[in-house]
Amino acid sequence: MTALASQRSAAYANFAAAFAFPDAEALTAIRSGYLVDFFHRLLAGRQDPLAADVDWRALAGERIDLDGLQEEFTRLFEVGPAGPPCPLLESHYRGAELANLEELVRYYDFFGLSLPDDRQVRPDHLGTQLEFLHFLSFNEAQSGDDPEAAAALSRAQRDFIERHTGAWIPLLGRALEAQDACPFFFELTRLLEHFLMAEMQRHGEQVETT
Repeated sequence: MTALASQRSAAYANFAAAFAFPDAEALTAIRSGYLVDFFHRLLAGRQDPLAADVDWRALAGERIDLDGLQEEFTRLFEVGPAGPPCPLLESHYRGAELANLEELVRYYDFFGLSLPDDRQVRPDHLGTQLEFLHFLSFNEAQSGDDPEAAAALSRAQRDFIERHTGAWIPLLGRALEAQDACPFFFELTRLLEHFLMAEMQRHGEQVETT
């Protein structure tokens, strides 16, 4: 279980990096095959049938350079006449912004986490949520022989995915499809959606057995 939690922690970290504004290091991770290799091994290790359905060439960033990737990221996630068409913000897709933000902050506070005093770092941003799931799964991996701590962290991940990240990522995917997003971001979002749904189910089964 510890090894699986470590694997999930690394998965969330890689998703968070892939959804950040792309720089030269990010492009290298894509074009070198690191990102594809990591997720391919992740799915193969879980015997996940999605492995046969992933557009690995899209995730390898074929025919895209750094300028093109940055321009597409900006077009989709950052700017637009009335705001970006596909912002990486949960509140955009689910409404009730204040209540949503307050609940997210309570999650982070409960685990002793606080966001920087910076308006650009939002509790409902995808990067923030993925980093939180990375934190929870990392701590689960470190829980060692404490089954109660591991179970509590597993429940927290299931609840957070169900109430937050997993609830709005499918809506982001539809928005990207409507915007004819480049294959890399569309496939990355589809992969994240599937991963979150599988994780929610797995955590539920794990909690039932503890």
